[in-house]
Amino acid sequence: MKIQSVNISGQTFCNSRKKFDVQGHVGSMFDNLHNCKQTYTVQDIIETVESNNVKKILVSSLSGLNPDGSDFFQSEYNVAKDIELIKGNDNVRIYPLVACQPGIVKDSTNIEKLVSSGKFYGMKFHPTNTNQSVKDNFEIYSQYFDVAEKNGLPCVFHSITDGKSDPLEIIKLAETHPKHPVVLYHVDLMASPEQMSKTINNISDSIKNKKSNLYVDISWLTGLFDNAEQNKNNIKQALEKIGYDRILFGTDTPIAEMGDKEKYGRFADFVEETVKEFYKDKPEDAEKALNNIFYDNAEELFINKKWFNKPINETFEKQIKKSHFSDKKGLWIAAGILAVGVLAIVAKYFNAEDKTKS
Repeated sequence: MKIQSVNISGQTFCNSRKKFDVQGHVGSMFDNLHNCKQTYTVQDIIETVESNNVKKILVSSLSGLNPDGSDFFQSEYNVAKDIELIKGNDNVRIYPLVACQPGIVKDSTNIEKLVSSGKFYGMKFHPTNTNQSVKDNFEIYSQYFDVAEKNGLPCVFHSITDGKSDPLEIIKLAETHPKHPVVLYHVDLMASPEQMSKTINNISDSIKNKKSNLYVDISWLTGLFDNAEQNKNNIKQALEKIGYDRILFGTDTPIAEMGDKEKYGRFADFVEETVKEFYKDKPEDAEKALNNIFYDNAEELFINKKWFNKPINETFEKQIKKSHFSDKKGLWIAAGILAVGVLAIVAKYFNAEDKTKS
């Protein structure tokens, strides 16, 4: 269903900067904070983000991220079939993430069939809400990563030190697939300054040692406005230790304050101000960092995906099928395709070697 536009008014100073929000939600969940059911729609998202110059947004379904047996639980299959149909409008494009339930689901067969449709842009995991910890279900989470890697779908995680969605366990999991992009939403949700510092350092160490391909979004690092100084320090530490090329703008919209377009704009302004403050003597670096954080990093990670090398056997398989190699002519074509592929790999290897020597 296409969503109508909303009136754009009351723009904040950084609304001229286009945004790609990597964390939006639709569907239903039980809100433990307010002790009630919450249901969010695409229209709720549009009404919040459109006036804040959000051009693209990743959206997952809360309904697929509830514990099995709860009143709001829906299966991976049902949620996927619903969310793959959602659309934004002419101003805001919506990109669906598939909700994943490792631990509830005992193997990756179902999710592999779902993502084969090519309609999803990433795989969303919420070990806390599904009540399936990474640590206790490490093997099945790894199987889901195999599917993600094969299909070029970044893995995004709710991240909080709570025994279920622990950043340290997510990092360990990411290190089993060192080249595959993994995003830790919130870095470490509502962590103390000491714990947040430890998590940022752990992420930084894993990246620098080339053990993983980790990214973070900066939503709900701590209370958005009540703990502004702590939030500012967290963002600055992430800039220093992780780098602006691995930081993504995300909000959790339309949950809580992020369902209010004015507060959404205030948060975006806060991020802009913090980054400019970090690069106070380097305005060009600040501008590059802001463009990367607000839009470019997400565009490359989820849309352009230059990082994704499609498995060579699949590429050849499709090309060979087209050649109808049941006859001799087809066999020669298939052999030619294979030879070109091998030469390309060799050339790429020697080119990389030359670059490292130069």
